[in-house]
Amino acid sequence: MSEWTYEMPWRPNFEAIEIAGWVLGMAGTCAVHLTTNLPAQPFYLSLGIMGGFALRRVPAALHLHRIRQGLRAQQATLMGQDELIEQMLKHRDKMYIGVGFKWTQREGQQVFELLKRDITKLMPPVPEGFMGSPWIHGISFQPDVPIGYKDSLASLHTLIVGTTGSGKTRLFDLLISQAILRGESVIILDPKGDKEMSENARRACELAGDVSRYKHFHPAFPDTCVRISPTQNFGRATELASRIAALTDGEGPFQAFAQMAVNNVIQAMLFCDIFPTLVQIRRALEGGLASLVIQAVTAYGKSVHPAFDAFAAAAANQSKTDEAKAKALITVYRREIVPLKPNSDLEGILSMFEHDRDHFGKMIATLLPVLNMLTAGHMGPILSPLKDDSGDTREITDSKTIIENNQVLYLGLDSLSDSMVGSALGSIFLADLAAVAGQRYNLKSGEELKAAPVNIFCDEAAEIVNDQLVQLLNKGRGAGMRIYVATQTIADFEARMGSPAKARQVLGNTNHVIALRITDQDTQKYIAEKIPPTYYKYVMRTQGNSTKDDPHMHSLNVGERLMDEEGELFPAQLFGQLPDLEFLAILAGGQIQKGRIPVLTKPKNFEKAVARARLLTKEAA
Repeated sequence: MSEWTYEMPWRPNFEAIEIAGWVLGMAGTCAVHLTTNLPAQPFYLSLGIMGGFALRRVPAALHLHRIRQGLRAQQATLMGQDELIEQMLKHRDKMYIGVGFKWTQREGQQVFELLKRDITKLMPPVPEGFMGSPWIHGISFQPDVPIGYKDSLASLHTLIVGTTGSGKTRLFDLLISQAILRGESVIILDPKGDKEMSENARRACELAGDVSRYKHFHPAFPDTCVRISPTQNFGRATELASRIAALTDGEGPFQAFAQMAVNNVIQAMLFCDIFPTLVQIRRALEGGLASLVIQAVTAYGKSVHPAFDAFAAAAANQSKTDEAKAKALITVYRREIVPLKPNSDLEGILSMFEHDRDHFGKMIATLLPVLNMLTAGHMGPILSPLKDDSGDTREITDSKTIIENNQVLYLGLDSLSDSMVGSALGSIFLADLAAVAGQRYNLKSGEELKAAPVNIFCDEAAEIVNDQLVQLLNKGRGAGMRIYVATQTIADFEARMGSPAKARQVLGNTNHVIALRITDQDTQKYIAEKIPPTYYKYVMRTQGNSTKDDPHMHSLNVGERLMDEEGELFPAQLFGQLPDLEFLAILAGGQIQKGRIPVLTKPKNFEKAVARARLLTKEAA
């Protein structure tokens, strides 16, 4: 197409009017021929000429008609999981996100022209209750085709932005099912506890041939959920202490003291071969440190001094309470053990035991409420499971086990019922995943990590975002982590993290951006700024007149110019008009796709779907 070509599809359909005129002329010619005795040959010649002119205009008239009809509202598309499997088999190396087309300057030009007119006079009637502007997707001359990005690029992380009800969860359904069908490990953090998402994930495991891969955790259903310890995976005590202290509000001396206190308690537990669960940590901080000090000093003393048992027995005989015995053992430690082999880790719990009780209680006042929330009632057994509890038959797992066995863990956080507990659960599980990512990065080769990717889906991420999520986004790719973050607005991240700069860290570490309907203007602007501007053509019409001194010398002029004007390739305000389940995807490398998300449903033929899915799992293996 020439750079001078200019098309205006929103003008009246003059071609159709011309065709109607030629057809009317042909009808008149036939009428004259039938009502007169004139020779037939001139009539046939006239009909042929007029028919030729009419046919010459048919393609252009149909083209304009199709463009107008493309603006019609389209209902949501349903896609069975068996159809998704066929799509995956057809494009084995592609992450499918919907159907659509590449958004180019041509689509932008059509929007540029359309927005200058009264759209209601051009588009067909919109069904009552339809959300958004259907013409945005229908404006293109391109047919819808499956769209997405290479599976190998999923490790660049994906940000999904959209207001309530725009289709974020349904897009998650698509992405989650594909990861499960490829035999990869999947971890879903869902603050809402969406039942349909959970069921689709479980059914995908069933289609993949092993429904036991699916593990379900939900505080509202403790009797049927798995037990999982968020403190199971750690390399150093300081790492676990930071994870727990990060749950407290704010920063500064109170959080620093809480971290030190938890670290000292964990170090002492490790001396005693006590696994540091949330319940054990709360019990030590809340019930007094005397018992823990006695166990820790005794355990370390026996390993260092051969006569420590005698010293401990003498201390016990002189003490009537645990407090007195702990103080006596501290004296023994400093007199007998320090000259021989002191231990700074053990001395931390000793100095904390001797700290002023009132001041100690005030300094951990922000930590205890969080620990109480995560250990009270039924929360204690499901977050601090005891392996030797024969009375509890519920399965025990942890994030490392899930990842190593390519399993699927659905974490329903129940934030609607208790937002504080839901937020704390999400944050501590993310910290646990960050610890596992560090272990994978240190212990596995690049080929092993590439062959066993981990897919982490964070729905309503503003409820759970923390520094550990930023670490996962920033460094998780090296550990084979693929992270999908869904939120409603950028302001949600800023409010949660207390800093626009920290919110930008989350945004800056996601290479793929999928924008559904966005009502927040700042978020619209942020997404639009990721799209480079372009130039649009338009016709500028001019007219003028002039009269010189001589009244007989009067001149008029009328002209047209084809002009260029810089504009947005996809105007920011259109993000607020996208219909449900429609999106604009800005993929890594600057590729821009306009698409629609199909709603995932049950397979029509379950047995056939299982057989076809087996091809995917065999290939993954």
